[in-house]
Amino acid sequence: MQPPMVGTWDVELHHVRPFTIHGDIYYEVHVIRTDDPANKMLSLRIPQHAIAPPPLPGQHWRLTFLMGQVTTAEKLP
Repeated sequence: MQPPMVGTWDVELHHVRPFTIHGDIYYEVHVIRTDDPANKMLSLRIPQHAIAPPPLPGQHWRLTFLMGQVTTAEKLP
């Protein structure tokens, strides 16, 4: 499954790994969409400026996509 060109996903984080590209921090996250009955694990990269606070495994987030990239991430209660 590919990220959508435009839209939102509600996901549960299972793995989080921070890394840098040219000094910018990104998070590689492995997620499962909460509305996906197949429970397929997906890998996404999220720039630090799009996600706050830093993500942790087990958390639920709402991810907003534009052109297949995460543009904002909101931690869900």
